[in-house]
Amino acid sequence: MELTEYAAADGVGLARLIAAREVSAREVIEAAIAMIEARNPELNAVIATNFEAALAGCDSLPGGVLSGVPFLLKDANLYSCDMPTTFGSAFFKGDAPRPDSLMVERWRTAGLAILGKTNTPEFAAEFVTEPRAYGVTHNPHRPGMTVGGSSGGAAAAVASGMVPIAHATDLGGSIRIPAACTGVFGFKPTAGLNPVGPYFDAIAGGLNSDHVITRTVRDSAASLDITANGGGSFLNALRNPVRFRIGVADKDPSGRAPGATERAAVHRAAALLAELGHEIVPYEYPGALSTDWFDYLWIFDIVSLVEQRARALGRDPERDELEPLTWHLMGKAAQGGRAAYQSAQTARAAYNRAYLGSLDQLDLILTPSLASAPPAEGTLSYVSFANVDDWNDAGYGFAPYSIPSNISGQPSASCPWFRDEDGLSVGVQLSGKPGADLAVLQTCAQVEEAMS
Repeated sequence: MELTEYAAADGVGLARLIAAREVSAREVIEAAIAMIEARNPELNAVIATNFEAALAGCDSLPGGVLSGVPFLLKDANLYSCDMPTTFGSAFFKGDAPRPDSLMVERWRTAGLAILGKTNTPEFAAEFVTEPRAYGVTHNPHRPGMTVGGSSGGAAAAVASGMVPIAHATDLGGSIRIPAACTGVFGFKPTAGLNPVGPYFDAIAGGLNSDHVITRTVRDSAASLDITANGGGSFLNALRNPVRFRIGVADKDPSGRAPGATERAAVHRAAALLAELGHEIVPYEYPGALSTDWFDYLWIFDIVSLVEQRARALGRDPERDELEPLTWHLMGKAAQGGRAAYQSAQTARAAYNRAYLGSLDQLDLILTPSLASAPPAEGTLSYVSFANVDDWNDAGYGFAPYSIPSNISGQPSASCPWFRDEDGLSVGVQLSGKPGADLAVLQTCAQVEEAMS
């Protein structure tokens, strides 16, 4: 299979070629391996590979909508039986693989070919993908500009043509931020729709959603059909006609305006959605978020992971085995304790009442994905700032639109519909009420088709 043909196809398209015997699964997987070997030395998106196992199983794959499609796992949250999960941390290097997490098992059963693991900041805790353990992941379309985080390796792999689909996680925008930085499609499902068991009941108290980054909406829907708990087919219903009432926000939850390019993209999206028959109305967020209490909802998971690893090794981590941000977050968790966590849950519930209440008369809301263009590499990582407050201000100022969807558990997608004057993608975000995953995907597919 020619590499240009491979890189241009999405997962559903590749699986259809395989099913029609126009190409074999082996040829597709070999093309993916060749693409990874060609692009990864430059991009550093893939930090572990498992090529031999993928090739060994490619002649006995089941039929299915994504059977034979090359795939990559993120180095966080989910475990695989053939590669360790290190959470982007030097302290976890050398950890033994574990039996497959439920989502990984479902992907394998559906015939996806898992070729390796992608880069992530330590414990998926940054807005960029620049871990000390594995190095910086570079942006395939914006040299010198951040690929975003925390699923930056997944986004770079998909955007560069290495694979059409890659596992990603989203606790505070970690699917949507890198998708916007690299010009691909990133969908965060409703919290709990995809399982994270058996090793976790929920991650970050339900803030997190594991799913995939793709180049097309149908690939995201097809993967959700494989992994989601219950329900019908998202893929089969994707092209059904839809008309929704969509609120458009010019300003972020703190009342700040985005950059001119990002604002223009949202207004172009609103105009196109209106042409497609949707009702477009103004929308304002009900109030600002406190990143302080938000952090207390998820940092205790890091403490638990480090403690588990320390027990397995029979020793605590050395200072240089964890990054400065991790030490800060663990210290914050120790200082706040259970009282801080409970207070954060109370604040979360209050925010959700106001935020979800503001959506009562709407089906979806449309916002920018980011407030500005991706900054240069090395300028947004924790170690680039003199103090944590400056780091927080810069990070949440760059990506202020993501977190409401994590706090509420609602589905949300970053869509690469428009380009700036330099031809680079500018993401816009569509979010729906909790459980309205199909509505978000249908609307994204509708616009994707209109722009094709």
